[in-house]
Amino acid sequence: MTAQQWGQATIGLLYLMQNIPEAVENSMYATYLKGLWLYLLLPLTHLSCTPAMAQEAPSQTANALQLERITVTANRRNQDLQAVSSSISVLSDEDIERNGIVDITRLDSLVPGLRIGQSGAEIRPAMRGARTNEVGVSGPGIAEQVVGVFQDGIYIPTTTAGTGAYVDIERIEVLRGPQGTLYGRNTFAGSINIISKQPDFESLQGSIKLLRGSYHRNRYEGMVNLPISDSLATRLVMVADKHQGFIANHHLPGPEDDLREKDLFYARWISRYQNNSDFQMTLRFDFSNKDANSDAIWGYQQIYGYQLSETTPGSGIFHPQAIVTPGHIYQPDNVRNDDTGPYDVFRNAQSFNKQDALSGTVLLEWHDALAHYKWTSNYTKFSGKQFYDNDFSDGGIDKVGGFGRQDEQYSWSSEIQASCATRGPLSWIAGLHIFHQEADWAWLWHTDSNDDGIADRIHVPAWGNPEDDPHISHSTALFSQLRFALSDKLRLIGGLRYNTDKKDFTGNLTPQWQNATLLYKAGVEFKADEDALYYASIANGYRTGGANDTRVVERGAAPLYDNEQVISFELGMKHTLLGGAMQLNISAYMNKYSDVKAQLFAIACNDVISGHTVTQCLANGTSTTFEYYENGGDITSVGLDLALSWLPLDDMHVSANLTWIDARFSDDFKVGNAALRPLLGLGNLDGRQDINDHTSQFSFAHWQPAMTSEYTLGFSALYHFYLDETSYLTPYIQLSYKDDYYAFDTNIPEVKVNAHLMADARLTWTVNDRTDIQFFIENLTNQNVLSRAVVHSQIVNDLPANSIQANWNNPRTWGVVYRYQF
Repeated sequence: MTAQQWGQATIGLLYLMQNIPEAVENSMYATYLKGLWLYLLLPLTHLSCTPAMAQEAPSQTANALQLERITVTANRRNQDLQAVSSSISVLSDEDIERNGIVDITRLDSLVPGLRIGQSGAEIRPAMRGARTNEVGVSGPGIAEQVVGVFQDGIYIPTTTAGTGAYVDIERIEVLRGPQGTLYGRNTFAGSINIISKQPDFESLQGSIKLLRGSYHRNRYEGMVNLPISDSLATRLVMVADKHQGFIANHHLPGPEDDLREKDLFYARWISRYQNNSDFQMTLRFDFSNKDANSDAIWGYQQIYGYQLSETTPGSGIFHPQAIVTPGHIYQPDNVRNDDTGPYDVFRNAQSFNKQDALSGTVLLEWHDALAHYKWTSNYTKFSGKQFYDNDFSDGGIDKVGGFGRQDEQYSWSSEIQASCATRGPLSWIAGLHIFHQEADWAWLWHTDSNDDGIADRIHVPAWGNPEDDPHISHSTALFSQLRFALSDKLRLIGGLRYNTDKKDFTGNLTPQWQNATLLYKAGVEFKADEDALYYASIANGYRTGGANDTRVVERGAAPLYDNEQVISFELGMKHTLLGGAMQLNISAYMNKYSDVKAQLFAIACNDVISGHTVTQCLANGTSTTFEYYENGGDITSVGLDLALSWLPLDDMHVSANLTWIDARFSDDFKVGNAALRPLLGLGNLDGRQDINDHTSQFSFAHWQPAMTSEYTLGFSALYHFYLDETSYLTPYIQLSYKDDYYAFDTNIPEVKVNAHLMADARLTWTVNDRTDIQFFIENLTNQNVLSRAVVHSQIVNDLPANSIQANWNNPRTWGVVYRYQF
């Protein structure tokens, strides 16, 4: 590129930083920016590429105590972790083994600022003031998390599919803040990248791991790596994991009906071929099967209820203050036993959580003098069924009675990218990404044909979407990102991504949703010396909008809801200290979220387009409840992340982290309308609504988003006690402190989680370089903590109510792990 071209490109990037929010809204500017994207890319074809220079060499010092330098691919190329100008946490294979990470839920206490709420088979990640409320596949569409999850570069598209097994993992990278330019849609708050170990061409390898633990847990892992020739290697991994339920169901004696038990089988096969240094091909196949007793989609226990009362029976005028009742507020009349705790319940209906997944991926890599190329294509089929006792008791219909959901998900994606690190000051990446997903779904219900209180079968009812009428989602994106060194110390970063999204929904009356979005990132890096990096960046991101179910649209919901959007500003520093024995990373950020989506369970009129208010329909006995989505308003999130890693002694490693965040809903964050009253049962709580004014909306002003602690602290330490030259003991303690937070956006006292400290302890005996034995206790102090709650709208005795459906963390567990490697 000529000096004139670089000057024009720099002016364009500066213009972009100043005007990008308006540009997204203005089609004329959007056209200009797409043209700029192409203008920046075309001259790159004239530059030669040196693939070997893609990985930055870490600095070398004379100090004997040095932390291991970790190579990451957060920017879609190999970089030293301390050279990545963004807030990122990395767990190596040793960290994964040491902390017993077998799925995404264990990241909650290990990664600063990341929360992994869970209910039933659904994950609900939250980060930096953004949270995942909706789950699974249902009438409003395909639920998409705010933190994108990627397995070896393949996007995991739903909250249900995010609970897969982690085995034989090289590392886990957690990127904080929007990652739109390189990772695309639904990396609204960040991304989680799981990188599997790849076939090794050098040697025959294998491992066997056995775990025995509490709740009759038995886990078996096996791995074998076969170097078939100099150009072909294959790696096979299998795991079986089974345990009894963590939640004792006392309706039947023994563990048969206990909730949250697991029976999982997972297998992965990866083969890699390379005929020379210029071409590689990787084939990957994954299969998993899970069969468990479900602990409910939104929460397995009723812990509180709010209910309105009328000033005069039949008047339709309500007392402004709701009646708050502990426990279950709408149990059947024939209940025999109440739940006695978070892990001791009574349920008489069938419960299950069944999941099957099959995935195939092809990756081609090659390079020439111009660039390094990667072409990745994936096809995944996922099916799931969940069913639970929806009256949360041992009353009602016996054996089968309950409620659930089933879905079949098919997704296909393909991405081709080119990247280059030149001998000069420029490195770049560009590509095209296509994603397509279909999801057939239906509600599940029971039938009591003999009217004897015993349900005969589980089936899809007439109202449960029995037709083969899938939700369809399609996305196409062009993206690029540049990194240009103005000097040995100063670098500029610029990135653009143009995304188009379309969604078709179940139901003939639901319109197609479509949107085009321009994403950007601009930043500057200043490398003061080999051990100090300072950076600043601005970036945006989005989570796709969609359409509400036809039935709730007929009753007053808006047909479509918009994208959620975020603009993020971040300042950071990364320091390597004490000659390499310490790393200190600090980042400060401000995220401005707009058009934030609220998941709402509302009371509505059952007679379609009646023109009546909800109060009138309640009086007439023609009211019902529906789930729907609505863009409520904005959230502002300001925070600080600090991470420290230190080798104080030869055989000691200490890590610590601190996060602080202030995230609040804006003054104008209001939901509901005259036909849909989502939180009517709460009464005039703190003046947030007027229940006797049908035009009143419910205000979330100044409340905290769900799962957002103001402060979190983390600490871990280990020490190697050598018994001889090859054998040593390693005690390890991991502590996680979380300040007060709320388990749902509705910040009522009953969903508040008080500040608490969680602790895990492990002792590993490394017998030799092939064998080790680990003893562990997780949740050492046996803390009972809400991992998620939902304030659900109900109609009880013809009056509005809101029940709190709760999901709790796992109780204390313990076990022993034996591992042999060869």
